[in-house]
Amino acid sequence: MNRPTGRVKPTGSITRGTTAPNRLRRIDRWLIDRECSRLRSLESPLVVDLGYGASPVTAGELRDRLQQHVSPDISVVGVEIDPARVADAQPLTDESLTFIHGGFELPTSARPDVVRAANVLRQYQESDVWPAWTKLCERMQPGGLLID
Repeated sequence: MNRPTGRVKPTGSITRGTTAPNRLRRIDRWLIDRECSRLRSLESPLVVDLGYGASPVTAGELRDRLQQHVSPDISVVGVEIDPARVADAQPLTDESLTFIHGGFELPTSARPDVVRAANVLRQYQESDVWPAWTKLCERMQPGGLLID
């Protein structure tokens, strides 16, 4: 199970958090189609749903799709900068799906193989995007995939 790595102030800011069931299904299908072989070759792959928004439903759907089509060993961590959203998501937590407070520093105990940051960076000022992108990439596994 992935727990926060320490008490680091999350980097980023709370955004509107628009989300709904099946909103990111096309991205999930693309991920499965393009990365299935690579993810299957990894031992216990870690995927992060960064900025999952007002509802944790997209993180749960991502986990379900990846476990069904790629590997039952995949873990998904929802990372959200709004502590209230993290608290609201806790009832959905299980062995393969966790929710933690954080931002672009990706406070997971392991480096993620995939980060899905759908619609997060586009809500920031252009001058803030590159530093956030750089921070994300520094925390990922070498050869990992960042989906924006």
